[in-house]
Amino acid sequence: MENKYANCEDIRVVGIVYETRNYEMFQFYKGNRNINPIKVKKTLRSFNERYYPVPIVTDEEHNILEGQHRYEASKSGGFPVSFLELTGDINPTQVIRQLNTGNNPHSLTDYMKLYVEDGRGDYIQFQNLYEYYDRTLDELGITVKTGGPYRIVFTSMLGLMCGRDNVEKNAFLRHATNPWNRGTQSENKLSVLFENGEMSLTNASKGIATLDYLMKIFSVLPRQREKGRLHRNRFIHLRTREYLCSIHYLLHYRGEHTESENEIFDPQVFLAQVESYPKLCHPLEDKPKEWTNALRHIEDIYNHKRGSRKYTYLASI
Repeated sequence: MENKYANCEDIRVVGIVYETRNYEMFQFYKGNRNINPIKVKKTLRSFNERYYPVPIVTDEEHNILEGQHRYEASKSGGFPVSFLELTGDINPTQVIRQLNTGNNPHSLTDYMKLYVEDGRGDYIQFQNLYEYYDRTLDELGITVKTGGPYRIVFTSMLGLMCGRDNVEKNAFLRHATNPWNRGTQSENKLSVLFENGEMSLTNASKGIATLDYLMKIFSVLPRQREKGRLHRNRFIHLRTREYLCSIHYLLHYRGEHTESENEIFDPQVFLAQVESYPKLCHPLEDKPKEWTNALRHIEDIYNHKRGSRKYTYLASI
């Protein structure tokens, strides 16, 4: 093909787009997101209306870095695959991040998969912990997921494992709205740090303690039978952000608010109350919109039938 810009000094060739029907020469980059069959069908439907040779992007080994849904649609419909091959010293993770910044951006779970494949230790540990607690919740009878692959919302898990004393801890002590995934003028939100590959498990020990305590709470609650399986789905609200924030605050930060005996949380007392009065743990008619509403619910359970002299104030600042 003739280069119509051959005589233009300010335009130069920086790459060549190729075309092929040899679908087997390509493979998916392991760290990329999973294929969405619905998106493939929509893309194929568009190709059938009119096909435009928009190239996918690969490395020199023909790992697909961008355009895997267009590739799948081309393969399914027998259309040629146009591809731009990046050569030289490239960072596949960086390329994928850059090419997916605009349309159809990566989710946080997509970024986790990407950085795990890149071999980043904190992300590997984070994924292992996430999968461990997801399996444990399933074994305890919490069978409902949060709309994604896991039973705990991603930003809650991020806050549990990566909360910073100068941001999230201060937000807890102020009873601020949504103390997790906050930012300041000098500190990015946790989700932004995670996307940029800068996540660090600075608060993992506290988060693990909170999740272990949540597992103990579920273990003393009664199961119900549905479709041949015993489960505890009646209590799934206890693993939402609002209740996780409350439990995390009570275990790790409540003591910094007060030294008064009637304002200190005793984990064993609450476990005994949950086991003795499980109906009190049923979801409230008005779903808590703030974690402090869930905190007041926990306070009510904690003090049930303990008498006015033993009343413990857990929600006060």
